[in-house]
Amino acid sequence: MKRNVWLATVALVISLAPIARAQNSAQEHTKSQKSKQLIAWTQDQKAVPVQDTTAQQGEMQKQPAAQSFTGMIVRSGNMYVLQTADNVTYQLDDQERAKEYEGKQVQVTGSLDKSANMIKVRDIKQTA
Repeated sequence: MKRNVWLATVALVISLAPIARAQNSAQEHTKSQKSKQLIAWTQDQKAVPVQDTTAQQGEMQKQPAAQSFTGMIVRSGNMYVLQTADNVTYQLDDQERAKEYEGKQVQVTGSLDKSANMIKVRDIKQTA
């Protein structure tokens, strides 16, 4: 009786072996296809250079910090300038915006280029 059970078990294992191998083969085939698709897809891609942001960061660090200057926008020759209460005059790089505030007390925010005595204007606001 034990021998019959053992033979039946062996026969069952032998009969199921091809099914198990077929499943493993199908899984390997699927994995292989996915892998080939991935490789084919990545080989079709174009190389795109990445923009170097370190140069931009260096430029940003070189820019002077913004400062605020208070005074009146006046015309000096054919240019609009900022004249402070202590009679210091600064040229303004944004003449169009400065023109809007001619004769008015303003606060100019920007960075000062000391070599040219010019403010690189970021913002102009009228003060009271």
